[in-house]
Amino acid sequence: MKALLLAAMPVVLMDGTAPDLNHWLRIEPAIVAAVECRQALPLHVLDGIAPNAPGSWSLTPARSFTAFGLPVKRIELFIDPDGELGASYTAVIEKRSLAQVRKQLTLASQRGRIGQLSADQPGAEVQVTCTVAATEQG
Repeated sequence: MKALLLAAMPVVLMDGTAPDLNHWLRIEPAIVAAVECRQALPLHVLDGIAPNAPGSWSLTPARSFTAFGLPVKRIELFIDPDGELGASYTAVIEKRSLAQVRKQLTLASQRGRIGQLSADQPGAEVQVTCTVAATEQG
């Protein structure tokens, strides 16, 4: 029952708006590819999402999904609209220790990464971040 309730929850954005589930389903593959450091996230993918927060988004998924096989609680994105500062794509991981997350990242293929991949625990939550320098964004 709890899973059904979670699946029905909307994506809640920093400004309090929530795109419909279909919108989330369209952008989810691009967001996962960015978090996994496989592909840069083009700004146009985020069109209509939190327009009052240019360059910075905090997204809570409408349904459970994974990055690197790890359950994701929230996504935090930064994309410099001017392209000078690059981008960072962060997945806040649910119910995993930092050691578990690092082990999973080691198991994941490191080939073809577009940026620097890291895992840390700045507070209570474990985060996986792909940082892309401005010259790497393409």
